[in-house]
Amino acid sequence: MSQTIQRTEPCPICQMPVDTHKTDLVTERDGKLYFFCAPGCRDKFLAEPCCAKPKGWWGRFLDRLAKANEKEFGEGGPSCH
Repeated sequence: MSQTIQRTEPCPICQMPVDTHKTDLVTERDGKLYFFCAPGCRDKFLAEPCCAKPKGWWGRFLDRLAKANEKEFGEGGPSCH
């Protein structure tokens, strides 16, 4: 099975475009090359037992919202009393 590599490929974790000619963040799994935008995305991909499924814009928004809430209110969330 041959793989056609485009000049720009999406990161399998966050879907950011990655210039395949400039990145050194690449790994091979099941005969396919995967290109990453950041070391964290590569590490997350390698930690998954199978191919990581990309999050859509809603999932990424919820992740950012959770991080902002944790920064503002701590791990327990806001107090209602």
